[in-house]
Amino acid sequence: MMNTLRACAIAVCCTVPALTSAQAAYPNKPVTLIVPFAAGGFTDTVGRLIAQGLTERWKSPVVVENRAGAGGNLAAAHAAKQPADGYTLFLANTATNVINPNIYKHMGVSPDKDFEPVILVVKTPNVLAVNNDLPVKSVKELVELAKKEPGKLNFGTPGNGTTGHFTGTLFNNVAGIKLVHVPYKGTPQVLNDLMGGTVQLTFDNVTSWAPHAKSGKVRALAVTSEKRSPLLPDVPTLQELGYQGFESTTFAGIAVPSGTPPEIVARLNADIGAVIDSAEFRTRMNGGQVVGGTPESFKRYIADEAGKWGKVAREIGLTVE
Repeated sequence: MMNTLRACAIAVCCTVPALTSAQAAYPNKPVTLIVPFAAGGFTDTVGRLIAQGLTERWKSPVVVENRAGAGGNLAAAHAAKQPADGYTLFLANTATNVINPNIYKHMGVSPDKDFEPVILVVKTPNVLAVNNDLPVKSVKELVELAKKEPGKLNFGTPGNGTTGHFTGTLFNNVAGIKLVHVPYKGTPQVLNDLMGGTVQLTFDNVTSWAPHAKSGKVRALAVTSEKRSPLLPDVPTLQELGYQGFESTTFAGIAVPSGTPPEIVARLNADIGAVIDSAEFRTRMNGGQVVGGTPESFKRYIADEAGKWGKVAREIGLTVE
């Protein structure tokens, strides 16, 4: 019996250093960062900058894999099924981790259960922009006009279930008005019809619309972030205008499959935090608010966002098979 116990003790002592050594060596092979959208967009840019920064920091490759389709669900389901060993990262975002779970009947993945949040990277607000011919110069005047003509003002967005769609619906609620949603295939189509007067206003990503507001093609009335956007520093936030607590942002962060060792999650949090804290990264975010923080704070943020937009989804009654 004593010989058996002694053998077990020796085995444990030998195993613990081996595990510690393996974790200390992380990463010792290429890491894959799955981006749930096509190359070229803002989310993809975030992913590639993080991959580049980690590659330089680790002296080991981090490879971006774009998996577009089903609003990001295909990529999320694929990433969640990978081994929880730190060698698969997922670019978590507003669509896959907050909105889609509230509107898809069969998403193929449960983001709140299947992923472990690592770090919140960046938040980007929407902007409320109107056609130049609309006789309003402020949010107050817009609300007054909407109340005089309920159901006659349309807001265009890049599609059903987008943050612009949800933001407009939330604004209807808090302002007590009825703006009618008109979904498009993308921002360029919204811009064309907004300038032409087919729709009167939009709620959409500030990075896409700031150049048009600056050039005078449209009039920006407010941004939906907690603080003013550096892209449009003269445009007030809705909170400044009396809509306390109104915040609507799209986010991007890093998550890993649930069950990933906490030591690896902590390593990723620290190293990605260092990457996004660089001046180069902040400049490339084009006005987005670089956040950072702990895995726990990111988890709370996702839960709060899911709760907020879940209420809006139920009000809209939007479901996707």
